[in-house]
Amino acid sequence: MTALGLTFAPAALAQGEPTSPPRVIFDGDLGPDPCDFANLAMAHNLHDAGEIELLGFMSTLPEASNIAVLDIMNDRHGHDIPISMFKDPSDERYNRFVVPSSEFVHQLYPASRSIASRFSAHDTLTPAQTPSSTKLYRELLAAEPDNSVTIFTQGQLFNIKALLASGPDEISPLSGAQLLEAKTKKMVMMIGAFGEPISPADLDFYRTSYLNDPPNGYGITTAALHAVTSNGGGFEYNALGFYPGLTQDVFAQLDRLSVPKTILGNEQGWKVPTGDAYTALSADHPVRMAYAENNALSEIVHPGRAKNNPAYDELALYYLARGTGTQFAEVPGHATFGEFGTSTWTDDAGARDRKLVLTPGANDGDALSDEIERLVVGG
Repeated sequence: MTALGLTFAPAALAQGEPTSPPRVIFDGDLGPDPCDFANLAMAHNLHDAGEIELLGFMSTLPEASNIAVLDIMNDRHGHDIPISMFKDPSDERYNRFVVPSSEFVHQLYPASRSIASRFSAHDTLTPAQTPSSTKLYRELLAAEPDNSVTIFTQGQLFNIKALLASGPDEISPLSGAQLLEAKTKKMVMMIGAFGEPISPADLDFYRTSYLNDPPNGYGITTAALHAVTSNGGGFEYNALGFYPGLTQDVFAQLDRLSVPKTILGNEQGWKVPTGDAYTALSADHPVRMAYAENNALSEIVHPGRAKNNPAYDELALYYLARGTGTQFAEVPGHATFGEFGTSTWTDDAGARDRKLVLTPGANDGDALSDEIERLVVGG
């Protein structure tokens, strides 16, 4: 049913109607945000529960520890999901902008490096042993039935850019754009910022104070970016991607295809804090390590404690696995992006793309926060 431009899907299909889990290619970064690690654990747990079927992981940044963490999490869950990473030595902008930026953020927020170091005795994958994302994308898509794959992105769109630029090869006579068009059922993307600027009055002091209990990992930088980022203003981390024009160009190409996109802006994640429950995990669990180390100031105040963080990525994956239910509504329209990560949403009742928003009361009593934490912890 629809009301005021919102589209609500049924919470469940009719009794007895057969369903199959979404077949998912998981594409994203691992750090600096701790939600990257939580969502990776959640993806494995949803795969185990039969709610999704993971086909492959695509890493975006030139960071060896990201590949190690993907391999470590595969091993912890007893899985052998194929892993790949962005590789295109000819991409001058990537080498110029992304490589040094990635090095900086992984020094500033070293969770993936800490995790890789903690498990250094394991024989983990290295970038040299990892195929390019373009190769794995083409292999996975070519092997799947038409209109069957869900592509999930929780980071920069380097891998999608490279796929779209690929031509026919020994894997498939189709170009990358043709493969994506033929094989992809939908794309679910955590990217952009489509809300209103957050003012100090909007912030819940209990959730954002370093001194309160449970603690949080909302760094000053994160709060400042939310305060100045809005629909059509500021920039969002994934959309910026350290790469001028990346998201702008990729969306222009995707908009020419018939594949529908469901897009979650970062303003939704701020409403669903998760993380303090991960203190119950073992000290060497990658998710606990990520949420304990995600912010230097909060770690000084609460050493070793997992801190709350916005559930940016987890909300998008939760929707992918379970649909809108009562927690989400879909707004039809169009997303456009500026050269430096500015994102703008325009409502359009006749559009095929959707913006995902939380319904009023979706996290009353921390119900959604608690459910996401349960899915991340698993078991």
